[in-house]
Amino acid sequence: MPVVAKVCRTLVFLCVAFGLPAFAAAPPTGGLEDDDVEVDYRDGTYFAGLAFVVAASPAVVIDVLTDFNHMVGIVPNLVSSQIVSRQGNVFVIKQRGKANFGPFSFPFESLRQIELLPDGRILGRALGGSTKHMRSELRVQAQGHGTRVDYQIEVVPDRWLPSGLGVPFMRHEMAEQFTALIHEMERRQAVAKGR
Repeated sequence: MPVVAKVCRTLVFLCVAFGLPAFAAAPPTGGLEDDDVEVDYRDGTYFAGLAFVVAASPAVVIDVLTDFNHMVGIVPNLVSSQIVSRQGNVFVIKQRGKANFGPFSFPFESLRQIELLPDGRILGRALGGSTKHMRSELRVQAQGHGTRVDYQIEVVPDRWLPSGLGVPFMRHEMAEQFTALIHEMERRQAVAKGR
């Protein structure tokens, strides 16, 4: 397999590990910039984090973040997104999609456990897919007339990717995908206010 194809495939796998699709269309105006996302690479592990405040209630924010059965309409490049099982506040989520990058096209699949905690945290970990290890924590807290979201993730991809390429790529993709989520949160908040 050519080197470019291997690197592209690894980038797709990193995005799947994050629970985010790769190579999405341009996000709506506003939202997060690449520089709003911190990414570090140490000893084969990528560590990333971001924080933002959105003009939506914590209930609306959590509703969007956990709307797994309708995530295809929110996040580009997903072909399917479904809850495989649920026990109380613990979900097993399966997602499939297709990422396109230049002349290359890669299908991807992700299987994750998501746990919603009463204190506003959402914990995630990979159960299958293309990572050796993935763990994430997302915290939702009311702040002023909106909600603050803090997100941290660590991931070990199953294939090597040079950090000089992986770090900026992950910054861009995380900013782009969370921007799409932010716009859906704001849209649903506006709908809720209009009732």
